Amino acid sequence: MQNLYNKLIELSESGQYPFHMPGHKRNIESTPLKGAFRCDITEIDDFDNLHDEEGIILKAEERANRLYGAYRTYFCVNGSTAGVLAAVSAAVKKGGTILAARGSHKSFYHAAFLRELDIKYLPDKSDDELKIPGTYTQEDVENFLDEKVEAVFITSPTYEGRCSDIKGIAHACHKRGIPLIVDSAHGAHFGFGKKI
Repeated sequence: MQNLYNKLIELSESGQYPFHMPGHKRNIESTPLKGAFRCDITEIDDFDNLHDEEGIILKAEERANRLYGAYRTYFCVNGSTAGVLAAVSAAVKKGGTILAARGSHKSFYHAAFLRELDIKYLPDKSDDELKIPGTYTQEDVENFLDEKVEAVFITSPTYEGRCSDIKGIAHACHKRGIPLIVDSAHGAHFGFGKKI
């Protein structure tokens, strides 16, 4: 089976006119970013469905599972914002409590607002010398877990590239039977490096 990128390039170079959404019709002149829309399509025959994947998108997600060591990968639209909104909404009941660091992306606060969540904050661990947010350990999280906390939200790596102890924090969360949500939007390249 072809991979998703090659199949999209093949379609863009086919000369086949798109009588479907989106409205820019893969016109490479429709933006100052030449060619940005050449692979932008909707769910059409032979290209699977992002919300009910069973073909080429499913195969791409399975490759991502292997790359990141994930049990299951779901591609989303709108950058990681949609993923954060979905994860927080799925993990914490409306009006519930979530434990998080203050340096979280605004999509986290958007999700907390929409779900009317009580945010319990981890202590500020900013690096005073570098003036950037710090990282968290398993012990940091364990010290702030109580019976009200339904999930933990951590950004790792931070926007500055610093990583928390995700394995330890996951252990603390799973021991309590609550989900850990990790915003690792700035760590997408980690699957390509050597484990240290």
